[in-house]
Amino acid sequence: MSKRVIAVLVFFLIIIGLLGGYGFNLNKEMVALTELQEDTNRQIRSMQDSINILDMKVTSLEEEIEDKISTLSTKIEDMPPVIDARGLYQKVSGGVVEVVTEDRWGEGLIGSGFVFDSEGYVVTAYHVIKEANKVDVVLHDGTISAASIVGYCSYSDIAVLRLKQAVATEALTLGDSNALAIGEPVIVIGSPFELSGTVTSGIVSQKDRFIDIEYDDGEHCGVANLIQCDASVNFGNSGGPLVNARGEVIGLAIARVNPQEGDGIYYAVSSNKLKRVIVSIIDHGFFDYPWLGVKLSDLSPEEARARQLDTVSGTRVTEAIAGNPAALAGIRANDIIVAIDDVPIREMADLASYLGGNKSPQESAVLSIIRNGERLELSVLLDKRTS
Repeated sequence: MSKRVIAVLVFFLIIIGLLGGYGFNLNKEMVALTELQEDTNRQIRSMQDSINILDMKVTSLEEEIEDKISTLSTKIEDMPPVIDARGLYQKVSGGVVEVVTEDRWGEGLIGSGFVFDSEGYVVTAYHVIKEANKVDVVLHDGTISAASIVGYCSYSDIAVLRLKQAVATEALTLGDSNALAIGEPVIVIGSPFELSGTVTSGIVSQKDRFIDIEYDDGEHCGVANLIQCDASVNFGNSGGPLVNARGEVIGLAIARVNPQEGDGIYYAVSSNKLKRVIVSIIDHGFFDYPWLGVKLSDLSPEEARARQLDTVSGTRVTEAIAGNPAALAGIRANDIIVAIDDVPIREMADLASYLGGNKSPQESAVLSIIRNGERLELSVLLDKRTS
């Protein structure tokens, strides 16, 4: 074999060796690359799992935050409103007026009131204008306007006046007295003792009171749908607005407990009752008060035990006046009224407030009564109260 052939063979062997080494290294690198790719894929999958777990945690955190926000919002909504007496006074005092009356003997009386709408209607207490021969209204800015009496409801102690000249003042807004909470802050604005523009503050002490009011002339009148508060109401405040923290009129101040008997108990006709009466007076000149025709007395614990009752809830009929709706429906003395139209009656005030706030003459009402231990349902056709 020639040297040239041998050289060629050696060359090829070297080439083959080099190619083999290259192939081996290449395969080794391919294996390493594959392992790296698999490791990378594992890391990617691990990262994806971490991202998914993080997404779940973020979603859970978002839901937790939403729940906390919702709970916080509910708590904020449930929080009793905080009253800003200064801000409220600035907001509503422009709609509060002083009512100046003069009777036929030339004697005067000063009360309060508020502007009801842009048509010049003013609301005040009936007892402020009941003897009036002449009525003037003094607005917040001192403007004086003569006023006519549109109508009144003595059983609600509400009267509506109308200004005889146009005035530029903003009317006040009636709120929903049913939404009032016991303990809610309120203010009263009026002219006690002729001190015009006086503001007093307090809280709602109770709702749906019924009281027998004795006016200065000795007349008595039972008035229902009353809000009890401890914001001072004095002589001259009558007819002024009871205002909530939102600046809404939720009552018409009319009375106080006799100072010789105590202090801190004042009354205002609820705004929902006001609304019914005012609209009727403006539309018709009067408000027909519903009449059941009974005399009532709240149950004492002794009476409840004597009748084998386990509660004092309910009001006892002391007299069903002959010829009147209750008597005609079969109501008798000593019946205990425990509900009207399925609305529970705890005491006489509840019955009077329900009738005044929800019923009208010639409407029917279903009374639930207890008679000799038996519960009965009687339908009553209401009439118009005339005395």
